[in-house]
Amino acid sequence: MPKKNELMNRAIQLFSEKGFYQTSVQEIAEAAGISKGAFYKYFDTKESLLIDILKMHYENMIKQVSSMKQVKGLTKREVLIRNLCHELEQWINNRDFFTVLFKNFPPSENKQVSEIMSKLKSSLINLHREILLDTYGEKIEPYITDIIIILEGILKEYIVTVIFSEKTVDVYHLSTFISTVMDSIVETLPNTEPVLTDYLQPEKPKERIKDCLNIIEEKVKAKNLEKYMEAVHLLREELESNTPKPFLMEALISYLDQEESIHKEVLVLERLYKRLIQEG
Repeated sequence: MPKKNELMNRAIQLFSEKGFYQTSVQEIAEAAGISKGAFYKYFDTKESLLIDILKMHYENMIKQVSSMKQVKGLTKREVLIRNLCHELEQWINNRDFFTVLFKNFPPSENKQVSEIMSKLKSSLINLHREILLDTYGEKIEPYITDIIIILEGILKEYIVTVIFSEKTVDVYHLSTFISTVMDSIVETLPNTEPVLTDYLQPEKPKERIKDCLNIIEEKVKAKNLEKYMEAVHLLREELESNTPKPFLMEALISYLDQEESIHKEVLVLERLYKRLIQEG
């Protein structure tokens, strides 16, 4: 919906220039070339507009980081660097929005912002877990919680420094540097014992399956693969059913695996489904 996206973009610009509370709905509408009344066809309030922008950034960040795992011809280390690049770019390129958000709606004071940021954090933890395991292999499994915390701590401090100090940085160089630091840390692991082994538990398999199905749906939509869309919908229905049929879910997963473009996502889906069955 182009006009809705334009309203979001104009709002971010005005919020960063004037402040959230100093910007009126009238000004946002005029900047987007519509009437104030038309604004309310898209958003109930100025606050709901801001929440929708946050949801959009959340979805874009997860989608972009997830998609990097599918790029062919890259080494595992290059995939790690590209993923870090995409994640950092999402935060830094949208610094105006995040500055406005955290100044006016601290997650600790706004339930909706808190819920979305919590979901983003959980999704990023799961993505970082998969990326790190893909990069360094099973040898880091006992240390995975410690490594995730170290990686996310490094990312957070750079993001905060760059955004709030308004500094510029070569994102690829920074991502390569962080990757090198992680290499050094992983090399020293055999000489030490893990500190935290159960602090960052992954989401329940059912929630992860929902996220995985969303990613698969986006990819089959982009390729207009209607026959696989139906399989995704049926899997969702079975997942929410009080009496899911294992044979049907397994058949649907096998059917999706016929499409090469979503093969890696389906492998993740299959692994999560097995975990779901094991945990009962």
